[in-house]
Amino acid sequence: MSKADPPEQNGTDRKGALRGALFFSTDRGQPVVAKGEAAPPYGAMELQGYAATDMASRLPKARKIEALLGTPLTGKALLDLGAGSGILGTYFASRGAKVTAADRDDSQFQADLPFQRITGPGLPFSDAHFDVVIFNHVLEHVGAAAAQAAMLDEIHRVLRPGGVLYLAVPNKWALIEPHFRLPLLGAMPRPLADLMARRFRARAAYDCYPPGYGALSGMLGARFARVEDRCMEAIDWTIAQELKGQMRSAMRLMPRLVLRMLRPLYPTFVLLATK
Repeated sequence: MSKADPPEQNGTDRKGALRGALFFSTDRGQPVVAKGEAAPPYGAMELQGYAATDMASRLPKARKIEALLGTPLTGKALLDLGAGSGILGTYFASRGAKVTAADRDDSQFQADLPFQRITGPGLPFSDAHFDVVIFNHVLEHVGAAAAQAAMLDEIHRVLRPGGVLYLAVPNKWALIEPHFRLPLLGAMPRPLADLMARRFRARAAYDCYPPGYGALSGMLGARFARVEDRCMEAIDWTIAQELKGQMRSAMRLMPRLVLRMLRPLYPTFVLLATK
């Protein structure tokens, strides 16, 4: 259940910064699996290959998540679900949150935080236990739609009334699939996607299940009292915090209607769901 965002773009990398503004980062790197190694099945895949340990890239991501949540974290019981190395959770703890980290694997976990290893299909927490759950680029690794729905049920269960889920997930219809860096891989029929993974990435199969926006919104809307799209706010944050000079000015002049029309092609969706 570990997650790994790609490195944030340096402000001097103009092409990378522009991509970040339009797409507010692809938020995933290629799987850390040696060339020629078979892609592991779901349970094992969740135990390796996706944890991010780069402090420099994770801290800007943590600040972005905090900004998009739009609420003070002081005193909040926060679950970092799919904690990976624990860098995000450490940042949230520094902001006053009472953080619990959870993952199926602790081999990459480096933080001085309470850690709960997940060993079964459910979450090992009591009902109404958390005020905030951070689920950042993990849902696509849980499994297909039924497994994703079951995980969202569990997240809903452990959230307190009024609690908030922060969810970021790659788009099925992204022009470039962010894990394997192949065009439209997430939208292909599974047999074809598996073939592409074998042919071009020396992997046994395509082991990710990114949802489309309609399916994602439907799963959240069926479970949560309120669902808020934060995609535009993520773009605004990137323009304000990561772009420089003329690039920033140019992006600020782009009509918001144009940015909204591009939503079906965003590599990443960011939503808040309130119980």
